[in-house]
Amino acid sequence: MSGMRPAPRQFPPHGSTAVASSPWILVSIGVVIMVVLLIIAAGAYRGPGPDFQPVPPGQPPVAAAPIPERASSAGREASVPPSLAVPGLSPRRTNPPSPTATTPAPPAAAPSRTTAPPSPAPPPPAPIDARYQVLQTFQGGFIAEVLIRNTSRGDQAWVARVEYPGGRVVTAWLEGVPQGTFSGAGGTLTYHSGPELAAGSSVYLRFHIESADPRPASCRVSGRACRGL
Repeated sequence: MSGMRPAPRQFPPHGSTAVASSPWILVSIGVVIMVVLLIIAAGAYRGPGPDFQPVPPGQPPVAAAPIPERASSAGREASVPPSLAVPGLSPRRTNPPSPTATTPAPPAAAPSRTTAPPSPAPPPPAPIDARYQVLQTFQGGFIAEVLIRNTSRGDQAWVARVEYPGGRVVTAWLEGVPQGTFSGAGGTLTYHSGPELAAGSSVYLRFHIESADPRPASCRVSGRACRGL
C-alpha cells in the first residue's frame, strides 16, 4: 500500500459543466437561428414589384438605357425614360400622318372694266383751200373776200362760215359764177355753194359787213380754217 500512489483526481471542464447545467441556453440559440432563417426565406419569397418585367427564357436581360438629361428654361429636368426593349419583340412604329393634298383656290377674277365705245372719228376736211383778205374799208364797214379753191380730182360742194361777233352781214355774192344761198343772223355769214366747184378750179366769195372788226373771230370753209388771218 505504501508503494502505490493515488491517481490524480480529474475534474470536468468548466464550460461543459455550465452547458450541461443550463439547457435553456441551447434552446434560445436554436430559436434565434430559426427566426433569422425565416426572415431570410420571407425576403427571398417576396413577389416581384410593379417595375418587374419578365425575360424570356434562354435570352439575357437587356439593361435599361441611361436616362438623358436636358436643359430647360427653368433648369435641368430629367426626361421621361424610354420604354425597355424586350428581346424578340419588335417595337411598334407609328408613321406620321401623310399630308393632305390641298387644292389651291382659284385666283379672284379681276373686275371687268367697262370700256366706252370709241367715239366716231370726225370726217376728214374736204380738199378745199381757203384764203381770207379785206378788199376795202370805209366808214362803218368793209368788204372782204374768201378765195376758195378745189384741190381734189373731183367736183366738190362747199360751205363757208365767217363770224363777226356784234357785226351785221349786209350782203354776200360769188364773182362770175352761179350764186348760192347765204344767211347772216347775228353777224355770222353762212354761205352754201350753188353748183359744185369743179376739180382744180377756184371761186371768190365776197361780202359786205358793217359795225364789226375786219378781222373775223372765225373763218372756215367745209371745216378747213382759212389762211391769211
